[in-house]
Amino acid sequence: MARHYEGYARSLLEFQIVVFGALLVVGTALLLSRPNSLDPVLYGTGAGLIALTTLATVLGNRTVLFQRFSLLVPLVDIVGIRLTALADDPMLSGGALLLMLPIIWIAYSFGPWGFVICLALVAATSPSSFFAGYADFDSKEFTRLVAFPLTMVIMSAAAGVSGTRIRRKRRELAAQTALTEQAVRARDDLIEAVTHELRTPLTSILGNAELVQRASEHAQTVERRAGVIVRNAEQMETILADLLLARSTGTSQMELHRAATDIRVLIDHSHAASRAAADARQITIEVPAASPAWAEVDPSRIRQVLDNLLTNAVKYNRVGGTVTVSETRDGDTVTFAITDSGCGIAAADRARVFEPYFRTESARLSTQSGTGLGLGISRDIAQRHGGDLRLAHSSAAGSRFELTLPLAGVTVAAPPLSVSALQGGRHG
Repeated sequence: MARHYEGYARSLLEFQIVVFGALLVVGTALLLSRPNSLDPVLYGTGAGLIALTTLATVLGNRTVLFQRFSLLVPLVDIVGIRLTALADDPMLSGGALLLMLPIIWIAYSFGPWGFVICLALVAATSPSSFFAGYADFDSKEFTRLVAFPLTMVIMSAAAGVSGTRIRRKRRELAAQTALTEQAVRARDDLIEAVTHELRTPLTSILGNAELVQRASEHAQTVERRAGVIVRNAEQMETILADLLLARSTGTSQMELHRAATDIRVLIDHSHAASRAAADARQITIEVPAASPAWAEVDPSRIRQVLDNLLTNAVKYNRVGGTVTVSETRDGDTVTFAITDSGCGIAAADRARVFEPYFRTESARLSTQSGTGLGLGISRDIAQRHGGDLRLAHSSAAGSRFELTLPLAGVTVAAPPLSVSALQGGRHG
């Protein structure tokens, strides 16, 4: 809350120095011109108030307590100036001109309400003789009764209007800045999410390309590896198309394009894409044969989920470990479980594996790179298909993630896939 008043406190220090300097000039002139006509008690009280206020402003300008109550300082100046003016002349001449300083400052800083409060305070501290002058108006008193008050009102009102406009412009500028920052963050989130998703198929492409080079004399092996490369290249092309679409439409949303899809085929493709990385670490991926599992899904997006799950299961597994893909059907849904034999996820981390940019301690300490986005992206895709992705079990013997999806014939609404939600992950 102190920051709310910090700007006022800084400008108040400069203002208070000006008021104190003006008091010294006017006070010196009064003492030299007519010292015997001054009321020493009133003048000393008023000058003392202004001096103490100036000292408090200089010493406490940076403290939280002063900043909270800095709005009251100019009101104290008004009382002090009124006392010094009354000490000079009960009819309010001379030093009363200094009243313009705090009134204009408050009107500028706080708008119409500050101006009204100032006028009320001036009226409350004015002697009855001042108001009596209007009942028996004398043209010789025009300056004191009309010109000076009217000038003060006009100048204060102008300052109040200017201050209000400036504050409105600042609020508009702050709102525009916030929108710009939000757009930049959305763009960065989109780029980071897409970059993360491109890494998985690119790794598969490179790994299988190396295998093709090594097995160039075996036609069947080359054909199989080339098919993996083509499918992953197509996956990258789809992701890049989404990025270009989001850029052209000015949004950060990826739409789902549903089609009748055999998820078992997608599992086979993800399995083939993961073989190179698994073979490099002597990890066995077991995918038992099963009947087709047809569902109305976006095949590219579900492939993303399966790629993320298998990539994590291989990447954070022990050398020579195993990864098992199993399937359970329950009425209109099918659940695919991906179980690895890695080090598992600590109990304290299990509730956070789907959070944006979160990586478990074991993942951070490992040699495997990651952003912590993969699992969050995958769960968002599953939920937008009417399913879910959850961590079903984890221990020192490994982890088990379960992907549940509705089978074909179940109608599910397909909202746009927003990149703002595509953030979270265990290992990433």
